[in-house]
Order: sequence, then structure tokens, then C-alpha cells
Amino acid sequence: MIPATQLSQLPQDVRKLVRRVYMNRSVADFEKLCNRLPRCSAFELCILQPVLYMYLDPDRIPAKSTPAAATDIELVYRSLLAIVATLDYVDGSGIGSAVLEKQYLISAWNRVAPWLIFFHDQFIMCRANYRPVDKMAAIKVVASLLFYVSTVGDKRGGTTLLTTPALYRPIAELWLLALETKDKDVVCLSSPSSLARTTSFRVCGSFLVSVCVYDESFVTILLEVSDGIDAVSSAALKYVKSLRSMANDPDIVSNAFKLELLVPLFSCCIGIIATTSMLDAAIREAYVLRQSVKEIFWALRVLQSLPLGRESMALALAPSFTYLDFLLKHADDPVSALHQALCARAFETMVNISSGPLEVKLAETDPRRINEAFLRILFKYSLDDKILSYVCKHVDDWSNNLGPIVRQDEHLLDLWLKVEQSIRTYGTLRSKAETIWWPSPSERSWVLQCYCGGNAEDIRFRQCAGCQVVQYCSKRCQRDCWHNHHRLSCNLLKAAVGSSTPHRMKRSLRLLAAVEVAHLQRKWYNIRKLATAAQCEYPKDRERLVLELGLDKNNESVRPLRDYLFLFNGLSENEVVDRILSAPRAQHEGLFLCSVITIHDRYWSRQILFSPRMALDLEKMEKV
Repeated sequence: MIPATQLSQLPQDVRKLVRRVYMNRSVADFEKLCNRLPRCSAFELCILQPVLYMYLDPDRIPAKSTPAAATDIELVYRSLLAIVATLDYVDGSGIGSAVLEKQYLISAWNRVAPWLIFFHDQFIMCRANYRPVDKMAAIKVVASLLFYVSTVGDKRGGTTLLTTPALYRPIAELWLLALETKDKDVVCLSSPSSLARTTSFRVCGSFLVSVCVYDESFVTILLEVSDGIDAVSSAALKYVKSLRSMANDPDIVSNAFKLELLVPLFSCCIGIIATTSMLDAAIREAYVLRQSVKEIFWALRVLQSLPLGRESMALALAPSFTYLDFLLKHADDPVSALHQALCARAFETMVNISSGPLEVKLAETDPRRINEAFLRILFKYSLDDKILSYVCKHVDDWSNNLGPIVRQDEHLLDLWLKVEQSIRTYGTLRSKAETIWWPSPSERSWVLQCYCGGNAEDIRFRQCAGCQVVQYCSKRCQRDCWHNHHRLSCNLLKAAVGSSTPHRMKRSLRLLAAVEVAHLQRKWYNIRKLATAAQCEYPKDRERLVLELGLDKNNESVRPLRDYLFLFNGLSENEVVDRILSAPRAQHEGLFLCSVITIHDRYWSRQILFSPRMALDLEKMEKV
């Protein structure tokens, strides 16, 4: 009931309507009151709030929509509609009571939420045969109230209320429905205010889902109603993709309210994609790697072209890089993820966002720290042939266009100069290596093919199942090569590409061999000292010492061969020695038997590989 003192402050006609509403459950009387609301002031609407909530009695919710429950349903629908219109009007009027009205909604949420669930189940999802409220009207009123609750910043308010399990299914189904219908349904209903704002549920739903997605029970429901992880990732990615068209929409670019929503919405969608990617085997689904990284960084570049503040762009960059970093550490093919990001101009976008003074409150959103981390990633992965091919094509443009921006930060400049130097050095070494170790007639230049003279266009090359590096034009050629020489070099080639990432390493075998040779030449003086000391430390192994070159750490050490037998797939120490001694450059002035190299793998741990240059030398020597 409205206190008498407050009721006396209402216009006389409104007081009469209020008294009649209190006296009976007439839909007609309540409808008249609702029709009078647009002519009320914001102050008067605040007084009328208890009347609008009086029919929202959870105890009167029917098990199913039937003609017998029609009066209750009509009254509730009119109540919800009036609440939305009131909130919209007060919010748009600029009066300070807007927060108070939302708090009133929250205080009565235990009366509102059960009816929202009923409307969603019966009228939106069409689970009732008798539907006095049509689907579109139900969508608008349910989505609108969810939207208003989500905009309340009080920790006891919106977020807590939305993360109640009873609302999980409506939120998930509404969001997917909004995406399916291409966003034709709006969240905020029309109001008399000239400042009325309309926002699609595809926008609002993304916020709601990003809040709830950290609860495993919500994820379970989301996967259930969407038919799997792919569908959820696809739903979030649809909106990320749509940012390109939105950038060309004058209605959005000229509307400050809609424009400001883009960055938090973008971040929410990435959060959904990242969270679902962490589930079970989701990260190994090709869909996630094929599309999401590219689309996310292209969308980030589109956002950069809009009139958004650089602080907003920093907030958009942070989840984009976090997702990329997650894929680099956990995906089966991290190189593809990094390559997609580079092709989507991730490096250029990140450097431009960090240029100039920028107020950043959280370290994880600092673009300079993100750039520093990205440069370190680029340095580590530049040993990969696929990444090196891309960066070599763009290093000149980066140096010319991004160099001046990077020079604003001394620490970042130092990192960039090291990365630039390594890119240029690796590019030069790879070019030389391709003329030394087997230039291949194949379009895929990383494949080593047999040189038996078979060059017909219809030849279907067969890959050696052991090393997965050499290919043969026929079974006969493969059999002959095996008996002639490949049985001696196969295990060494396999040890050179590694067992955990054979596809990636065999692409970079020539490059790694060239970097190994350059490291030997550059550090030869120190290597001699280490070998001499090791001969004294391991007198029984002085003829079987192995040089370990840390290509990722730029260091070296010498230890006995027995410490590296795990590389050679069950070969005994004597078998390894016999095969290595048949290769040219097997010993360096009697200092050590062979070398191994260490690089980082996809889990950022060190991976030890047998000498690529020696494996290639042995295979090449046997073919000559």
C-alpha cells in the first residue's frame, strides 16, 4: 500500500485509479492506470512503484498457461510492462531517482523473477498451447527487465541476481534466440522520453552470458540448449564478426550510447569464447583455431577505426591478447593461432594502441606490457618457418611505420631492436640454408623428396612413416632408399624434428640447421673451453661428448652422450655412435661427437632436438 501522505501528492484522477486497483483485480482498471503513467512526472512514478508490483505474487503462478489463469497473467503482463516503461522514463529523464527505481526492482526481484521464468517458458519458448501474450511482446518485457537488472552496479544487485540458477536457462535461450533472429528484438521498450534508448538483446545478452559463464552449471545449460561448444563459440563469434558492418553504420557511429557499448560487448564475447575454449577437449576443435583468432583481431582493428578513446581500446586489447596467449600455451597448433593474429594485423594494432600517454589502472590492461609480452612471443616463434616467412615480409614496414611509436618507450625499443635483428638474421640464414641443404622441387619447400629422377606431374609422394620428413615417389624408391641409406639416417632425422611437434619442426629443419651453424661459429671460442673442461670432468666419455646449444637461451654446455640417449628411439649408445661417425663434420677437432639444440615447445618448456645440420648432412651425403 502507498502511504496516505504520499498518495495525497498524486493528481486526483490518479488517486482514484489507485484506490480502484487496490479494491479489485480488474484488468480494465489496471490498464487505465497504466495508460495514465506516461503523463506522470518522475516523482509521481516513484510514488506509484508499489502499485506496479502488487500483482506479482509468486504464489499465483500457474503450472501452465490456461484460460482460467488469464486474469492473473494479464495483470502481471501489464505490471511488467508498466515497470519497464517507468524505469525507461526515469532513466531517460536524467533525474537522480533512476538508481532508486532500479534498487526497487532489485528489492522486489523475488516477486519478478519467477514470473519472468514463467513468461519465458510458456510464451517465448512456446511451451503453452494457450498464449494470451504473444512471443514478441514476451521477449521485449523479459529481456528489458533482465537488461535493467544488469545495469545496476551494486554488488548486492544485478550481478548477484542474474547469477541465480533459475534464470540461467532463460538467459541462455534468449541470447541464442536473439542471434538466430538477427537481433530484431529490442531490450528497452519505447517511452515518451526523447532520450529513450534501444539496445538489442544480442548486445544485452552477451553481457548477461559473460557474467554467468563462469558458473559451471550455467555452462552446462548453455551447452545443452546450443547443442555443443562449437555452437556457443559460434554464437559469440557472430557478434564479433558483425563489428565490421557496425563500423559502417551511421546510426551506431553517431550514437554515443551505442558506440560506448561496443568495447564492453566485444570483451564479453571474447570472454565467452575463451571460457568455453577451456572446457575439456574444446581447445582441440579445429573450429576455434581456424576462425576465432583471426576474427577477434580483425574486429579489434575495426574498433580502432571508430571514434573510441584509447583507454577503451586498451580495455578491448587486453582480453584479445589474453585469449591469444591462452591458445599459444594450450592449443595443439599454436603456430596457426599466432599466424592468424599476425595476418589480422595484431602487431600493428597493439603498437598503435600503446602510442602516446595513456592512463591505465590495471597492469593486465596496460598496452605497453602487452606489447612487451607479444615481442617476446614473436622472438620465440620466429624460429618457426611459417612465422618467419610472414615476419620477414613485414619487418621493413614494421621498422618504418611502427619504429617511431616504439621509440617512445626505451625498454620496448630495446626489445624491438633485438626482435628485428633476430628476424633479419634468421631470414638471411634460411635463404642460405635452402641452397645448402637440399633445395626441394616441391611447392612445399620444407619437404625433402627423393632424387631418383621421377618428376612426372601425377606422382603421389609417399612420406616416410618413421621420420615424417622425407618423401618418396614410389614404394620401390622408398624400399631401395631404406636399404641403401635411409635406415641409418631415419632415426637421426626423427630425433632432429622431435616427437612432440614433428609437423612444426620438419618445416623449420633447414632454418634450425642454419641457426645451429651460426651459433657454433659465433660461440666457438667458448665452446672449445667447455669441451676441454668436459673432457677432464668425464674422462671415460671424452670421445662421446655432446654439445648442447640453447638456441632459445643463447647458451651452451657439454655433457656425455648417455645423457641424451632418450632422443634416439631405443638405439643403443654404440649404434648412435656408429651412425653419427658416418656423417661429415661428426667431430670438431676431437672436441665432441655431435651437438644437440634446445628450443621452446608449445608448453613453453625446453625441447631437446638432435643436431638438424648433422641429420641433413647425413641424409644428403647418402644420396650423393
